[in-house]
Amino acid sequence: MKFITSIRQLQDPVGKVSQAIPAKTMDPRFENVHLSIEPGSLTLFGTDGELSITAKSDVETTDTVNIGINARLLQDFLRSMYDTSVSFTIERQEISDHGIVNISTDKGKYKIACLFESKFEKYEKSYDISIEFETSEFLDLIQKTTFACSVDGMRPAMMGVLFELEGSTITGVSTDGHRLVRCRKSSSLDIHEKQKIVVPARVLSILQKLSQHQSMTMCIDSDRRFVRFISGNIILDAALIVEPYPNYDAVIPVEHDKHVIIERASIYDTVRRVGRFSSIGDIKMVIEGQSMKLMAENTNDGEAAQEELSCTYCGEDITIGFNSKFIEAALAHLDDKEIRIELKSPTTAVIFKPHKEIEDDKLIILVMPVRINN
Repeated sequence: MKFITSIRQLQDPVGKVSQAIPAKTMDPRFENVHLSIEPGSLTLFGTDGELSITAKSDVETTDTVNIGINARLLQDFLRSMYDTSVSFTIERQEISDHGIVNISTDKGKYKIACLFESKFEKYEKSYDISIEFETSEFLDLIQKTTFACSVDGMRPAMMGVLFELEGSTITGVSTDGHRLVRCRKSSSLDIHEKQKIVVPARVLSILQKLSQHQSMTMCIDSDRRFVRFISGNIILDAALIVEPYPNYDAVIPVEHDKHVIIERASIYDTVRRVGRFSSIGDIKMVIEGQSMKLMAENTNDGEAAQEELSCTYCGEDITIGFNSKFIEAALAHLDDKEIRIELKSPTTAVIFKPHKEIEDDKLIILVMPVRINN
């Protein structure tokens, strides 16, 4: 049994499928990349039991066989190789499921152990919702939400992004209890009854590395327990988080009586500089008239920093404290030249959003203030 391809043609699908391989596992099935060879094609499959990735590639072969090869070894071999034609010849050991893959290139010969197996069975799910996106738009939605997901295993729902599907709009929401992001995008489907799913942040992070096509399709199974993403010749299947997501609407303030309009780049750079001088990571924001002051200090070492920025402000003077890292992350995920900051009091959640989206609120980033010493 034999197939012929090129190193470059094999590197990409093996690298993508290996994203699903766990770093450590007691189950040898999850250590392998599974190769299903059929006339003219090669299907690669990797899984950790909850997440799986399938990729296809054209190869020269007339044989049919299913084998498993250690993912790390195969990936390391391909990474170390230059692009050239490569031949894989598979030999089965007598009275055994084990075998050897003989690899030949123009300069060398190599041997890798393999395991003969039946085709790796994947439970076929029934998908009743299918939505197509422009890949760049969906990746932008992922990029603007995953940074605020929780890493606390005691709150599993918050370790993912909530997707709400209604009408022709998809809304992505993430929160870790201290900050919250809500981002809206247009979709290809008109869904009359609102649907909610929670996709693990890890799945979305892997998806960012896999996408290679102009369009992407998201499919949701009828039981709302699994999701499938299709991008070109890559398919990612994953289990959804089934725990109910917190009622995020309840923490978004309805009315703010103060708002600031300021250049995003200026305040972002200032927060990055001033925040480094805080001994506990907090930063004080003082807004008076058309001026914003940002201050931080390290009382242990006598260090301090203060910068003043001009802004357009409407409301009474206010002094409020923030975790500087949360503010920095919020500002990093806003793309517009000018941003709008909406405030109410030193203890009420503050909203950051693009200034041009005052009405439609396609993107809002909410950050809870912290108590500061005056």
